[in-house]
Amino acid sequence: MPTPALAPKLMEVFSEAVALTSHEERAAYLDRVCGEDRAMRGRVEGLLGAHAHAEGFLESPHFTPPVTTVAGTLRPPEGSGAVIGPYKLLEQIGEGGMGVVYMAEQTHPVRRRVALKVIKPGMDTRQVVARFEAERQALAMMDHPNIAKVHDGGATESGRPYFVMELVKGIPITDYCDKARLSIPDRLDLFVLVCRAVQHAHQKGIIHRDLKPSNVLITVIDGAAVPKVIDFGIAKATGGQLTERTLFTGFAQLIGTPLYMSPEQAELSGVDVDTRSDVYALGVLLYELLTGTTPIDSATLCKAAYDEIRRVVREQDPPTPSTRLSSLGETLSTISANRHSDSRKLSHAVRGELDWIVMKALEKDRTRRYETANDFAADVMRHLTDRPVEACPPSAWYRFAKYARRHRAAFTTASLVALALVVGTALSLWQAVRATAAEHHAAVAQDRAEDHLLLGRQAVDELYDPVAARWTNNLRWGPLPRPFLQKALPFYEQFAEVRRVEPSVGRAHSRVGEILIQLGRFKEAGEAFRRAEAIFQALLAVDPANPEHHRELAACHAARASLTVEDLAHHKKAIALREELVARYPGIASYRKELAHSYHLLGVAYWKTKRPGADKQLHNAREIQERLCADNPVDPELRANLAMTFRDLGNVYRENFIDRLEEAEPYNRRAVAIHQELVTRYPTRPQFWLELGWSSWEMGRFLVAAQRYEEVAPFADRAATIFEGLSNDYPDVYSHRWHQAYALEDLAKSQFQTGRVAEAEQAIRMLEGLKDPQLAAEHMRYVAGDLCYDPNPKFCHPLQAIELVNRSLALHPEPDSSGQSAFCWHVRGVAHYRAGYWDAAIRELEQASARLKDDLHLGFGLFLAMAYHRKGDHDQARAWYDRSVAWMAAHEPQDKYLLRYRAEAAALLGLKGPSTDEVRPQKSGTGPK
Repeated sequence: MPTPALAPKLMEVFSEAVALTSHEERAAYLDRVCGEDRAMRGRVEGLLGAHAHAEGFLESPHFTPPVTTVAGTLRPPEGSGAVIGPYKLLEQIGEGGMGVVYMAEQTHPVRRRVALKVIKPGMDTRQVVARFEAERQALAMMDHPNIAKVHDGGATESGRPYFVMELVKGIPITDYCDKARLSIPDRLDLFVLVCRAVQHAHQKGIIHRDLKPSNVLITVIDGAAVPKVIDFGIAKATGGQLTERTLFTGFAQLIGTPLYMSPEQAELSGVDVDTRSDVYALGVLLYELLTGTTPIDSATLCKAAYDEIRRVVREQDPPTPSTRLSSLGETLSTISANRHSDSRKLSHAVRGELDWIVMKALEKDRTRRYETANDFAADVMRHLTDRPVEACPPSAWYRFAKYARRHRAAFTTASLVALALVVGTALSLWQAVRATAAEHHAAVAQDRAEDHLLLGRQAVDELYDPVAARWTNNLRWGPLPRPFLQKALPFYEQFAEVRRVEPSVGRAHSRVGEILIQLGRFKEAGEAFRRAEAIFQALLAVDPANPEHHRELAACHAARASLTVEDLAHHKKAIALREELVARYPGIASYRKELAHSYHLLGVAYWKTKRPGADKQLHNAREIQERLCADNPVDPELRANLAMTFRDLGNVYRENFIDRLEEAEPYNRRAVAIHQELVTRYPTRPQFWLELGWSSWEMGRFLVAAQRYEEVAPFADRAATIFEGLSNDYPDVYSHRWHQAYALEDLAKSQFQTGRVAEAEQAIRMLEGLKDPQLAAEHMRYVAGDLCYDPNPKFCHPLQAIELVNRSLALHPEPDSSGQSAFCWHVRGVAHYRAGYWDAAIRELEQASARLKDDLHLGFGLFLAMAYHRKGDHDQARAWYDRSVAWMAAHEPQDKYLLRYRAEAAALLGLKGPSTDEVRPQKSGTGPK
């Protein structure tokens, strides 16, 4: 036993030595600090030896004693080069408290690399062997893609148990996330997969009891990060025995690692450990993923004695993650950069829901934690998908009661003293209040402006930023949070009323505009952005070198442009400001990203308003985004933005440049490939599923336009499946149902055109089964139109078209005055014309004419002309032809459908008009809708 004077020095040396990872490092360290003090050296080595044999909570040192054989001679343990059964040990890759892990090569029955874990020499006590076998049995019971698989097990020639498991070539989850600079949402995606793996173990009756980053490795498979939970070496069955030799965990034995240990594990009482201990450890892991630190400071535990460690784990409440981030000082910039954020945004991202979720998992009272790992994962998913989370901050009374219980004696004394002070000073306080009342009223007016500022800051910090910022970017995920927005709006409106030309007031006007857009009050939103624009324009005149003024002004112009498609001037002003920022600060990725976004929006505006130059602007965006992706290859948002640009380039080439249709295909395919990659890597991110659905749908539309019907089905089917799932999850979002119907329409068209009538009928039945009969009937009529407009017999199926129109009317009859009703008569008329039934065609087409009166935009006048000509009534044919041509010249002189029908009619009637060579055939065969 060391003397009191020697004890601190001894424990300090031991603490440093036990943290070293190899014999050589440890020996060199002891040589340096102990020198000639053999007594000190002996005591430290004695502690290290005891630590190696301990069942305790600290990691074992890398010490492997020699093995004593039955004959009494010493021989070294199995090591690199040794052969154990069909496994050749290649190199040691890890070491734990009771086992050594080797990378090994299996020679038969299959050749593969595996991880082989064998019990340490000298550790073959009955208890350790039981725990080792428990680990083997625990892993064998589990089959989950995120848990390392067990392949085999047995005993070495010396009788030491071993087992063989999947070789996980990965790094700890925290290291991987920092190395890849994953954002908070990306880290949460990985964390959800870890929770699900732990839940699988719990369902098999297994508690891990030592979850920590080094036991959650990330390996990359096909470009996607895959977590693997390893090392169930101290797992304990929640029910029954894992093996016949499973032993009871004694009261005085700590199992686990202190930084990740639950309070009940440190209690050493009769309270058994259950699955909520793993929930606590998962909470610590999430805390570290968010903040880069553990809830309990590791330096504090390193210096603490055994009982102090237990007390800290049991009693010390950690700060919330956002509070810890705010206290990190200079290291916060590094931690923020590793999370692909800046310091201010990172704190805002964590504050609120993530604080609540983490602190619920870290509750000292396990009855207040999440019941299961699945519950934990579900709350994280609610946060990611902008749904209300189950966690909430503890009440003030609960925090007060906890404090009072921890400090009962001091609290009692303080209460008595406080009572005496209250009684003794009541009269004095009353007089003081009266004396200061006048002064208070005088100061109110002076402080009113400051009160407004504080109110605005409180709204930003406490109400809007942690929640609504995500809704701003994800409006399509569900109904607008109108009550929340309506409560937030008055705060910002009051703040915006402050008559000051300063950035905070300008940002308040911008925030008012954002909220009004979400509430559908677009005119008022435009006025709010105009006020913000005026403030930042004035600020820029005073301080033209300030980049944030440029940035905020550009954002105002971009917001105003988004309110009106035809408003190109504000798009161009935003681009000019952002180009200037990029020229001055080329190394700031966010400025380049915003410039690319403005180019993209301008390109889309050109496309939607049918102006030339849409492809040029989109290519400008593409070039910037490709460079950003090259600089940040793991950033999913940048990849998603690039994919959307590719998709819109495909749209432009497909719809605006019919003669350049082939140029659309590579862009459509690249968009699909990138979104498929993002879905594979981030399967819990619904926005990536939505983007994949859109890209697949656009690719299907391209293939329909190119008449490559045999290639359509995989893309249309995938899009329909994705949008069906999104419609079920977000029933209030109409666009999901609309896209599902459109994808089923394309699927049915392609199946009909390739002769797969049974498959086409299945797609039609899926349309009929939509929860929106009107939407389903409308798209069934579009399929019918596609089956009869094209004069090519290969693509024309008039009788099937008539049947589909009749079925659509049975599903949802249209009033005679509606455009859809006219379309039904029109399609049936065209179908009868293509089938050679001239009288029926004339009757149906004249019904369409009666419903639309003078509106000939469907082209039925041209088909009437052709039908009358076929009947021999050339005067009626010429009259309908001339009427249609006059209408086209006045309304739609360049309509691609009408030009095509006009060329067909002119050729039939023997009149001069655009020839079929002059009018490029529309590839899809789909008529107007």
